[in-house]
Amino acid sequence: VPCTAPCSRLAADLFSAPPKLVQSSFHVLLKIRIMRILVRYTTFEFLKTFVLALGAITVFSLLLGVGVEAIKEGLSLGPVVRMMPFILPVSMRYSVPAAALLAACTLFGRMSGENEVVAIKSLGISPAAVMIPVFIAAFLISVVAVWINDIAVSWGRPGAQRILSESIEQIAYGMLRTRRSYEMNRLLIIVKDVQGHLLIRPTITRRGETP
Repeated sequence: VPCTAPCSRLAADLFSAPPKLVQSSFHVLLKIRIMRILVRYTTFEFLKTFVLALGAITVFSLLLGVGVEAIKEGLSLGPVVRMMPFILPVSMRYSVPAAALLAACTLFGRMSGENEVVAIKSLGISPAAVMIPVFIAAFLISVVAVWINDIAVSWGRPGAQRILSESIEQIAYGMLRTRRSYEMNRLLIIVKDVQGHLLIRPTITRRGETP
């Protein structure tokens, strides 16, 4: 039976519609798949850089802070090791934000330098697809940073001061052996030498008083 013009147009629409629908669905699924890959990629790269930077900055600041305190107070290895857990949250108060900033700048700077953002936009994907995971990770890190800050103030500093107080005798003898003098509050002790726990020719004075 011959087909009229309307019938021919209807048949053409019926045969042409499914491929377009399939092609559109394929593009949507492909874009979703690419966005999932981008989310995993940016999250992994951000967290990887963050962990490496956090470890390096924390170890450096921890060793620097404890080392300076040990030299200043004349501490031996024992009290220094005991102070490490208490100084750790104090150091992480500053290393966590610095590491997060460094990780974000490194990630987006490298993606921009290698034109990865341009490639993402050419696929019809908004750059927000790679920014939102980093924002979420940074928000969670900031929550942890607030908790670490609370631990540093309520537990870290008091614990370190307690160890210093418990080691006051060792600190005093250490300072007297190395510098031949020790000063605390208004009390000043000057010695000629230290032999064991014996002070040779000690002079004890208070500020504002004569020896």
